[in-house]
Amino acid sequence: MRKPAIPAITYMRGLCMLGVIGIHVGSYALANPTINIHLLGLLEIVSRFTVPAFFFLSAFGLFYHTSVEDDFSYSDFLRRRTQVVLYPYIVWTILYTAYNAVLAHNAWGLMPHVLGLTLLFGNGMYHLYFLVILLWFYALMPLWRWALRSILKAPIVLMTILFFAQMAVNYWSSYMAGSVQFSQEWLQYIFSMRLNYFVGFYIWIFLLGGILAERFDTMLEWIDSHGFGITVGFILSLVAMLGSYYYVMAEWGYTRLEAIYTVHQLSPQGLVYTGMGCIFFVWAFTVSSMSDIVETFWTELGNASYGIYLVHPFMLILLDKVLQIGGLGYTTTTVVLMYVSAVILSFGVTKGLETLPKQVRAYVLGK
Repeated sequence: MRKPAIPAITYMRGLCMLGVIGIHVGSYALANPTINIHLLGLLEIVSRFTVPAFFFLSAFGLFYHTSVEDDFSYSDFLRRRTQVVLYPYIVWTILYTAYNAVLAHNAWGLMPHVLGLTLLFGNGMYHLYFLVILLWFYALMPLWRWALRSILKAPIVLMTILFFAQMAVNYWSSYMAGSVQFSQEWLQYIFSMRLNYFVGFYIWIFLLGGILAERFDTMLEWIDSHGFGITVGFILSLVAMLGSYYYVMAEWGYTRLEAIYTVHQLSPQGLVYTGMGCIFFVWAFTVSSMSDIVETFWTELGNASYGIYLVHPFMLILLDKVLQIGGLGYTTTTVVLMYVSAVILSFGVTKGLETLPKQVRAYVLGK
């Protein structure tokens, strides 16, 4: 029998979707080189944990409904994941590539060999790489089940070791790998695109979600009994992120863009912030009492989060055009309005897509 849904996980999907839109709105705001650094910090730094948090949430869903102790059919699993993720990924890649082709008055990107490369690396639009990494996680599911089964024998020790190994890999890739050069152009391209497909940057947070799913009641009881410490840890990790962001600009003379490219989710402080953010918000959403209106808001947003994720770049493109036509630049006011409008429009479009015939909806939204 299928386990009941965990409301906190649904709410977190909605929260993370708000964060992802914030990051992408922040990218538009950077068109103004003097944009308010505090607003940019909210959009690009405070929201930063929400990207890897989706891997945490994906793992939770997978292992919560199919424990490592349960029977597992790899072929059935891949068939279901193909429907939910692969088909929508292909459809939306084609849609975004077609849009870019119309914009450029050039259909080269739709040629089969070019489109194939785009699909392989998630280059159709800036947000689609996430689905490529997720598909690789799915393809390697037997490995994660074996790893999680082993980790559960000594979770604290093994996850701590994995955490520091993860930090080392991420640090090397982020701050040291730029000097790596290959003589073969194709190999250099594959290496340079590693952020778009390499699951190795997110193994720790993925397995953390799996552990929470496998030992949900026990872990939630532990988290609840350490709520104060979890809250302090989350705040300190947030301070470390924002402090680093302000520091590199004030002391090292970094631009806003350089600061964002330095203080990100793969940085050491970003890894800590991601882990603390995931644990904190699972706990906070579980213990918090909500009014019916607030609960409905998070539930609706969480349930629509996948569709919002798929469509929101189109909404941002539309809003950017509106600002251009209106002769409006990116100020604090217009950026905030763009963010709120993008959330509302993306939610509305998603609800509209959910009314499509099931045969069509299955390829557009995976359901």
